[in-house]
Amino acid sequence: MIHWLARLRHWLNPTLLGRRQLFGMLGRGDRFVTRHRVRSLCRTVTIGDRLAVTRVLGRYKMYVDPSDYAISVHLMMDGYWELGLSEEIARTVKPGMVVADVGANLGYFTLLMADLVGSSGKVLSFEPNPQLAGLLRRSLHANGFEPIVSHEPDPLGADDGWPVTLYANPDQAGGAFVSIVPHQGYGLAVPLSTRRLDQHPDAMRVAFVKIDAEGSEPAIWEGMAGMLAGDALRTVAMEWAGCRYPDPAAFLNRLLAPGFSLARIHMTKGVVPATREALLAAPAEEEWMLLLRR
Repeated sequence: MIHWLARLRHWLNPTLLGRRQLFGMLGRGDRFVTRHRVRSLCRTVTIGDRLAVTRVLGRYKMYVDPSDYAISVHLMMDGYWELGLSEEIARTVKPGMVVADVGANLGYFTLLMADLVGSSGKVLSFEPNPQLAGLLRRSLHANGFEPIVSHEPDPLGADDGWPVTLYANPDQAGGAFVSIVPHQGYGLAVPLSTRRLDQHPDAMRVAFVKIDAEGSEPAIWEGMAGMLAGDALRTVAMEWAGCRYPDPAAFLNRLLAPGFSLARIHMTKGVVPATREALLAAPAEEEWMLLLRR
């Protein structure tokens, strides 16, 4: 009864979420209450045909593209994205940490991480898509996170200086990828060169990494070898889709070799146990958000 009375109170009396209140809700709160309160506080102001600012997680000002039907539309209407991952980041990332957001996209998770690590921490935010990176930088400025976040425009890979092209649909924030093979039918094609994550000056201090790179995960993992051999990196959240990898079983072996345990961040159930066998037996096109801990 008390549980439902708490839900009713939040339904009738939403308030702007302060820092402590937001992190408490994400880390330990009732997901029903979290969704409702964040949605009730979501506001969007359109600035132009391809520019709007919206309030996400009841707290952060975030610049988005109203013509983007993949991610921006959800941020503008709901005020959150991938709530299960948001909750796990809130539980894992602590003040003073150095963390990395690989495939930052519009910067939703970068903003959350920046607030979590605070002024004594640092966020390395990797987003090579120039359209998305421009919006991300606006959001960092609007929230005062520029001193905490280092935006990194280079795509990550197994080697430094490898020439690749980034392909993207300008009306779809998600789905951009880098390739050495030419592709047709994309409105945006940007020549770039890769870098290894473990060669970044702050790499060996990184304790948490989120990776969402549309198929580049194996190369990025190879470029993290120095970090994986060190002691600082303890937790990785990584999107997995077996169809994107030439040999999913071999890649999974590489993920687990440094001593990581395997779990899944489920969309509705939160963190649930996972096994190597279940992951490899799942439909190849099915996307999982893996949680690796050691």
